[in-house]
Amino acid sequence: MFTHPPKDRPADWPASAHWRYIRQAERALLFLVCRYNLVGKENIPQERPYIAASNHMSYWDVPAMHYPFPADSVGLAARKYQGTWKEPGFELYSVLWIEQFSADRKALRDMIRVLEAGDTVMAMAPEGTRSKTGGLIKGTGGVAYVATRANVPIVPMAGWGQEKILKHPRPKVTVRIGKPFRLPEGRARGDELEAYTERIMCALAALMPEQYHGYYAGNPLIDEMREIVL
Repeated sequence: MFTHPPKDRPADWPASAHWRYIRQAERALLFLVCRYNLVGKENIPQERPYIAASNHMSYWDVPAMHYPFPADSVGLAARKYQGTWKEPGFELYSVLWIEQFSADRKALRDMIRVLEAGDTVMAMAPEGTRSKTGGLIKGTGGVAYVATRANVPIVPMAGWGQEKILKHPRPKVTVRIGKPFRLPEGRARGDELEAYTERIMCALAALMPEQYHGYYAGNPLIDEMREIVL
């Protein structure tokens, strides 16, 4: 089980050795604030490493998406939150701090190193930031970049309803986990990276109701990815 960091982990990656207690707290919290529905838990691979790629609509994504996994995961947190009152909340988890909206090469290298170290789940949101539209926004290339270079599978997971937490009394929240898939190994760049990112985002759309497809609404690749991940 992944409770301690590999010896060659990046120095700024603190592993969360207390993830079991966090999961218990997440379970209690989710019960209080929503009606939580998990679909596709059987699709979580037994073997690691892999990337868990999810959509991002709310701060509540963190407990909702983290809770299903049987081991700790390493997530990403925007560096802008360091030194703020929100930092302790992020550091309950194992996180790598990343500079948003830029090619943070150091963070990308650290993600690859963490995956190459072995028994690891890397949690990443390919949108790169929270969607404020109520649906998927255009994905960025980080997940495709890391997945192809580390040569690890991608486990798509989509959540919806969490954006209603604290706005409606115990709304129904659904988290759906799809079957893992792989991108071709290599050093994808440019148009190839863009195409792989579209494939990842359409895999997420395939797991979600149509009203959440957002930027990818009507994309024919959704049907193709549905055959793969469902």
